[in-house]
Amino acid sequence: MPKIVDREEMQGRILDAAMACFLDQGYHATKMQDVAHQAGMAKGTLYLYFQSKEALLLALLQRYFEDIRARISDIPAPQTLDQFMTGLRLSMPADRLAATRLFFDVLGPGFQDPRAAEIIGGFFAWLADHYAAQFAPLIRAGEIRGDLSALAAAQAVTAMLDGLVIHLAIFGGDESDFEARRDATLSLLEAGLRG
Repeated sequence: MPKIVDREEMQGRILDAAMACFLDQGYHATKMQDVAHQAGMAKGTLYLYFQSKEALLLALLQRYFEDIRARISDIPAPQTLDQFMTGLRLSMPADRLAATRLFFDVLGPGFQDPRAAEIIGGFFAWLADHYAAQFAPLIRAGEIRGDLSALAAAQAVTAMLDGLVIHLAIFGGDESDFEARRDATLSLLEAGLRG
């Protein structure tokens, strides 16, 4: 009787293997054979799931942003600005810097691949809308300045935090450095938002 394979589980295993190889050897030096070996399968089996190394990278990028979206979505809607700021801290763990650095190095600062730009742009549009939906009641409650547009403020916060993560990923820093800069940035944001 043939073995039944869970396609989603197999794709996850392959993506884990690809990320390990890309982080260890670099994207350009990694071959599909390396990923197959890391995943414990034949190269032909790997190609049944992903046609190319580029397809692996795009799937990793999609998974990366889906994971962040899920983590942010799980944070309860804030009733105060302090709760919002706590949620931001929780949504920005330091353990993501290596993956961010990998994507930026491979895709480049312009993210020229339209498929990658769609994944990344879609995430940040969702994030700004998500934060704007949280800001609107906080503005009405006087927790956030009333002269701010909820959407414009959310887009600004999203851009600032993205800039911080990219800066730290590119120019280095360990987890404690990331946490110190993240916390300083969030303190400045909080002061600027407070009603």
